[in-house]
Amino acid sequence: MMINGADVRSVAGNLAIVLAFAAVFAQLFGFAVPWPVWAGVFALHFLVHFDRLKRNARIILSIGVALFAGGWLLAGGAPGNGFERAGFLFVFLLVMQYLADLAARSPEIGRAAETIVTRPPGQRYLFVTLGSHVLALFLQIGAVILIMTLLMSRLKDANEAMVRSLTVAQTRGFTGTALWSPLSLGILIVFSHVPDVSYIGFVPGGLAGAAFFLAVGYWMERGRRAKVPGMAAISTAEKWTLARVVALAALLVVSGLAWVGIFDVPLIEGMFTVVLILGILWSAVSISGGRMSFGQGAASLSNAGSSLVNEIGIIAGATVIGGVGEVLLEHWGGLQGSVSLEMASILALAIPWAIFAFGMIAMNPVLSVTILSGALNGIWPDAAKFWLICALTWGWAIASGGTPFTANMLITAQKVGREAPTVALAWNGRFSLLMLACFSVAAALGTFFWS
Repeated sequence: MMINGADVRSVAGNLAIVLAFAAVFAQLFGFAVPWPVWAGVFALHFLVHFDRLKRNARIILSIGVALFAGGWLLAGGAPGNGFERAGFLFVFLLVMQYLADLAARSPEIGRAAETIVTRPPGQRYLFVTLGSHVLALFLQIGAVILIMTLLMSRLKDANEAMVRSLTVAQTRGFTGTALWSPLSLGILIVFSHVPDVSYIGFVPGGLAGAAFFLAVGYWMERGRRAKVPGMAAISTAEKWTLARVVALAALLVVSGLAWVGIFDVPLIEGMFTVVLILGILWSAVSISGGRMSFGQGAASLSNAGSSLVNEIGIIAGATVIGGVGEVLLEHWGGLQGSVSLEMASILALAIPWAIFAFGMIAMNPVLSVTILSGALNGIWPDAAKFWLICALTWGWAIASGGTPFTANMLITAQKVGREAPTVALAWNGRFSLLMLACFSVAAALGTFFWS
């Protein structure tokens, strides 16, 4: 009997996912998983999906492997502490993608998105930016696809100003989640590398930053909104639809925060557990309601591994690079606490601009923020680490919505039929520069005066 290569790849890919989940569960129950196990899981996963790896992911993985080998030789031991963090992020991304697929199957989500994009012009910017923000909490990048697809089907004859305004509304709503959401990849990466700061203590500041971010974006569109008078009422049915979706997002976030607070676990462990439980319950409801079969659910999780292979490659490579840097810094003198408060303030001022500049040369924020957080955590004054978190997350959010090479920006540009630099720079550039100025100064002043 002939062996089907596609079947072998499928089995091997599913095996990598099963092993990754098993390793995470082992760590959750207190069993240390040696780094070679994670290295084997990643090697199997990337070999199976090698043809889907883009050039940037291949380059970052190659650099990670080379630096790992070099660090091993120089430090006299394997710098494998980055593998556990990368593994948790790998599995968390799989679960979040599965949850996003479940949400996309839900008629309730579809009705909520329809309500958001069909508001009259006088209301539409606010509904799109806030609706994108809420839907992104559990749909992730799927929120960009859903909202922009529905918007463009209704804006075929709209003028350039209308298309531009609603496009930046969606962009700002989506990227604003990176300022506070415990489900945001940026937040998870930063808190994985800067574990000394409590997420519970950070979230009020994160929410304040997000409110400022969204409010300034809304204010900057005031001229376009003022041209259309009238505020049509929302029907009771539409209100209930929106309320149920908001309640679902709130349940996800509040449950995660409660889990982290009650059990005193790292943010990524708490959110992984809550998202997994919600995913299992939602799957049971979907299967019992006939919207999904067990086989479709399994296929959705399996497909997540291939669809996210580039993101996982960048995260894994960047996390290993950061882990090697931490080990080498410790090996060559231990720089813990060596940066003065004055120098930390200068660095805090520069961090958001540096992340944005890296984004402009096509360096994904996943890579730049992972390396910066891993390198700076060990040398940052302990009393000022809250502001390190702020500077990193602020830079991530602005780069995500203001540089033309991020996934959400490329998808948005494709949906509106424009070049990504047009959307990121011509349409959203003034806002990005204003946010960079405000947030970088706030990070510097906070580091110097309130640490």
